[in-house]
Order: sequence, then C-alpha cells, then structure tokens
Amino acid sequence: MPRFDVRTLARRTVSLRPWRRGGETVTVPEAEDAGRERLRDLAALLCELGAELLQAGEQTSEVERLLTDVAARYGMRVRSFVVPTGLFVRVGGGPDGRGGELDFAPVDGPDLRLDQVEALQSLVTRMRAEALPFPEVALALREVRERPERFSPAATVLGYVLLTVGLGSMRHATVPAVLGYAVLGAAVGLLRLLGDRLPAARTALPVAAAILVTAASLRWAGPLLHEPPAVLYVPPLIAFLPGAALTLGAIELATGAALSGVTRLAGAANVLFLLALGILVGTELVRPHPSPGTPAGPLGEWAPWVGVLLLGFGFLLYFSAPPRVALWLLGALLTERLAQSVATEFAGAAFGAFAAGMLLPPMARWISRHSHTPDQVVFLPCFWLLVPGAVGLTSVSEIVVQGDTGGGLDSLVSTVITVAAIALGVLVGAGLQRRPRLSLGEPAAASAPTPPPPAPAAPLEPGTVPAPAPETPSDPPQGAAAGP
Repeated sequence: MPRFDVRTLARRTVSLRPWRRGGETVTVPEAEDAGRERLRDLAALLCELGAELLQAGEQTSEVERLLTDVAARYGMRVRSFVVPTGLFVRVGGGPDGRGGELDFAPVDGPDLRLDQVEALQSLVTRMRAEALPFPEVALALREVRERPERFSPAATVLGYVLLTVGLGSMRHATVPAVLGYAVLGAAVGLLRLLGDRLPAARTALPVAAAILVTAASLRWAGPLLHEPPAVLYVPPLIAFLPGAALTLGAIELATGAALSGVTRLAGAANVLFLLALGILVGTELVRPHPSPGTPAGPLGEWAPWVGVLLLGFGFLLYFSAPPRVALWLLGALLTERLAQSVATEFAGAAFGAFAAGMLLPPMARWISRHSHTPDQVVFLPCFWLLVPGAVGLTSVSEIVVQGDTGGGLDSLVSTVITVAAIALGVLVGAGLQRRPRLSLGEPAAASAPTPPPPAPAAPLEPGTVPAPAPETPSDPPQGAAAGP
C-alpha cells in the first residue's frame, strides 16, 4: 500500500478549493493594434467611470479592481491611483507602467441615489462581460447622472421623516419624542430639498440644519414634549451623519490605502465638527425651557424593531431605491439588527458591531445573486443602521457644547472602537468570498490556434513500398541552392 502522506492529501484538498467557486480568473488577449486616440478615449472613459463609482460609495481599492477588469476586457493594461476626491488612470504602455495615455478626473457633486447606484453597477457588470462601444458607455453614464428622481418632493420629505423617526425610535422611543422626531425631520427634509436646488448653499447646510433643530428643541421640547432637548438633536440630522465615511475610512486604513483612509476620516470628522458647531450656535441663541411635567415612559422593546422597518422605508423613498428591492432591503436591515443584538448580548457592543460587519458582505453578495440587486444598494443602508456617526456626533457635541470632557471622551472612544469593530468585521466577511477576475494574456495574434497535426497514413498492404514524402520548398536537399 502507498504510504499515507499528509502533505499530498493537503495539496489535493487545496486543489479542489470548494470555497473558490466563482473566483476563477478569465484571461483576455491583449490588444496590439490600439492607436493613441483609442488609448486616450479609454483613459477618459475609465476616469469618468471611476468618478461615478466613488460617488456611489465604493472603496478606492474596489474602484481600482473594477477599472483593471474593465480595461482588461478591452485588451488594455491600466494603472490607476484612486483617492476619494479624484483619480489618475494610465492606459496602455508596458508592464512597467511606462508609455500609454494618462488622464485625470475629479470627484465632485452629490452622492448617487440608490436607483443611480443600481444602474451604474448594472453597467459595470455589462462592461466586465463584454467590450461595449465607447459612445454607448458614455451615453449610459450620462443617463445615470441625469436619471430623474423616482418619487415626488413630497414623498422625498416623507422619506426623510421616516428616516428620522426610525433612527430616533432605535435610540429613545416615547410617544412625545416620536412626534418631535417627525416635526423636526419634516423641517430638515424641506431644508435639504431647498439645498439641493441651491448647490451654493450645500456647504452651510449642515450648520443651518443643526442650528434649526437645536433651537427648536431647546424652545419647545421641554414645555410641549416633556423630553430632554438633547434627545432630539441627533435623529433629524441623520442625512448628514458620516457613519459610512467613518467605516470606509477605517477599512481603507486597515487595507493599506492610508491616503484614502485619512481623507475619508478627515472629511467625516469635519462634518461632525460642523454639526457640533451648529448645535453650539443653537444653544447660544435660545435658552432651554424646563419641562413642567414628567417624561413619558418608553414604548417597549418592540419600538427599535419598528424603527428598523421605518428606516428601511425611509431609504426607499428618500434615496429613490427601486421598489423591487424593498423586501430584500428590509430583510437585510432586520438581519443586521438581529445579528448585532444577539452578538451584543453574548459578548458586548464591540463584538456586536464586529458580527454585524462580518455578516454584511456575504449577505449582500447572496442578495445580489438571488435578486440582481447590486451590493452597494444593501451596503449603504446597513452602514447607516449601525449608526457610528450618531454616537460620534453625540460625543463631539458633549465636548463642544456641554464641556463634558469626561463623558464626551468616553463616548468618542466608544465610537472609535465601534468603527474599528465594524471595519474589521467587513474585512473578515469580504475575505470569505471570491470574485472572478479578468487578466491579460498573450496578444490576440500570438494566441491564434495552431493547426491540427496531419492525420496518420493508412496501413500498407504486405509487399508494397511506401511512396517517398514530397519535398517542400522550405526544405531543399543537402547541397542544393535555396534559390532557382
């Protein structure tokens, strides 16, 4: 019997790679006859595509991977440098990166809505499957940017109200507080609707919204709602909370993209300080009115779960998500909340954030396979559900407004731990799955199929002499001249 070899068994087991199903590499022949104009057009197209992917909330490393796959489908080499504010793309040249055509595109403007994200991801899937004509891709990208909002302004404001009430119900759920969330959410929703019509006021919008909700909370929260004003500060500012930016920045720092990670974290910190500045100005403008009555009791343990559903419906309306993804999105949000709650009860808040983050990539991939819903349509709402931005704003406002350096620093440290736990969980969950890759092989001319070998000669009859093989012009006999 052959000797039992553990190493051989291990090699055979690894060669099966059942977990690598769907992670194969597709080799595309390299194009040799591409002119300078084609290289320039492809570089400009990839820059435009990369800018749209960044506005859709993709990680910079994922954008680089997608650009490499798309360029390989066109038979081109590409080298890219991607940061959240812009990207450089060089197409063509040798493997050392020299030569080719270089282009640059900045990233500006509002982030894409969920329906735009779905259309963009569908286009990327087509481009990875076949080399689409450049004019067709340019037209599709323009249609993504100019796609009209699916719902009316009134439905958009209603979606923002649902977002506000959903987030508030997960944090502090009483009947008066829910009424306050709804009123303040409608006011901020109208303000954001006005800000979308005036792009010049977009920078000052977070400060103006924070001043509005703080002044209204201080003036009416106590006398009318019998609630502490600080309870109502954060939920109406949900659209400004940089929870996704904090998490993506931590992920990119962990994966070695230091510049992109620092850029995202600095932008998120700037938004938090702008919101805290607005809260500080609001507290200076209006004095708090004490409550003459007793606060109302909480609604019950079911209120946070209803808040998750309201958050999902708010996403569908406010971010113009396609209606067909409604059930998938609600199921993903409820699953994330359940995983976070169970893991928190088992081993604390940090482990709950880690478990929810680890579940997110495979769940989004599974939903994508079964419903043709892009991963980002599930990723972005789930990032908001984990609300590290809300905790971060609470801690910063405690430090800046109330001067509570002890409690504020504790909350800030808790925010950092939560963000790191979510980022680590997402990295672990993403490492459990593989995706197909495109790579360049030999040029198309060099990879032409070789002609089949000649068929074997028929067997000879006994006593016959085989005929001599015919001479070819390329094989002259010894001593003969090659010419005529």
